[in-house]
Amino acid sequence: MRTLLTNCQSPDGIKNIIIKDGIIDYIGSDLPEFDEKLDCANLIVLPGMIDPHVHVRDLEMTYKESWETASNAAIAGGITTIMDMPNTKPATTNFFGLNAKRKAAEKSKVNYYIHLGATTNNLNELRSILEGNPEDIIGIKLFLAGSSSNEVVEDPKKLEEIFLLAKEFDKVVLVHSEMQSILNKWQKLALVQSIEFHNSIRHREAAINGTRLMLDIAQKTGAKLYICHVSTREEIDLIRTAKRISTNIFSEVTPHHLILNETILKQAGNFGKVNPPLRTEADNEALLEAIKDRTIDCLGTDHAPHAVEEKRQEYSKAPSGFPGLETAIPQTYFLVKDEYISLRRYSELISCNAAYVFGLNNVGELKAGFKADLIILDPGFEEKVIPELFKTKAKYSPFEGVIGHTKVKYTFVNGEKMLPFRRGDVRY
Repeated sequence: MRTLLTNCQSPDGIKNIIIKDGIIDYIGSDLPEFDEKLDCANLIVLPGMIDPHVHVRDLEMTYKESWETASNAAIAGGITTIMDMPNTKPATTNFFGLNAKRKAAEKSKVNYYIHLGATTNNLNELRSILEGNPEDIIGIKLFLAGSSSNEVVEDPKKLEEIFLLAKEFDKVVLVHSEMQSILNKWQKLALVQSIEFHNSIRHREAAINGTRLMLDIAQKTGAKLYICHVSTREEIDLIRTAKRISTNIFSEVTPHHLILNETILKQAGNFGKVNPPLRTEADNEALLEAIKDRTIDCLGTDHAPHAVEEKRQEYSKAPSGFPGLETAIPQTYFLVKDEYISLRRYSELISCNAAYVFGLNNVGELKAGFKADLIILDPGFEEKVIPELFKTKAKYSPFEGVIGHTKVKYTFVNGEKMLPFRRGDVRY
């Protein structure tokens, strides 16, 4: 079957694309032979988003999310590859947890990879896993604080050992850089426990110092470092300086840290609770500048679904995180519409750079011979975020009621048109 996409507005201009056997068989200005045609006039075609930062849940947390519902949400949001974080139950820190996750992930409808979790005492097990050269293992995740993981590593010597292990097997170290010891200090100083003060209670100092430590160890060891969900202007300054010295430093921004800030928390309540916290408008502006000057490499959703009932608990008990797979592209496409960056740069931010950082071949760009993972956007279609219509199980969002800047009209995964969904494709 040869599927022709005509009149596509791509990062390289108007193109016609042939999809055959899951591959981009042709891209150019000619009109090759085809079996079926999709006219994409006035639409935007991009490589599907590669999301390095997803919490699929499943296993003992299927009530929060499953691979089936997460991948449906990804398809709806134009995300064709997801990388799952290790803080599941069981955690992906050993063979047992890895094999359980692999079994659950068989239900995924999108491409996926797995990050292993590093703890204070599992380096030998990680080595045994990596010695098998598994193609689905893409990175090693570190938590410097107990965001939602009990396995916290802060000791610099142990951290250095983890970085060296990652370097030995050419894996990327991903870090949640808030330091637990500093969070503990500010928690004791807090006079009020309320979501409106989450940014002060979970103080920016923890993220800044953690990022500084991670950059120092990365430069000392030469390992590849990926700073997750950068949230402060001070971290941006540190990363910008480090990237002038090392080509192995990479960073990520989430849509919520880029766009939202602590001023929404009075209205959003715990539905806006996330770690690192939503910061300030000045931090939003610094993150935008970091995208423009390429200090930020990737967009990651940090999709972290919880049950609505859990989020409705009092502040101290409500878990941090919210869904993000379905809102990421519609909310961040303002970067192109408002001419902060080019369509080419946006393509790099959502796809190409992640493929480079994590060593994925033949994906992330619109090129002949590359996988036909692509999305088609309608920039003339703007709609409000309505969580009740989400495909994820977590039907709430701090973006509720916010108007997006584009609509994901079609999603192709390995050449198969997955969006619009066919009748019976989605079960709630």
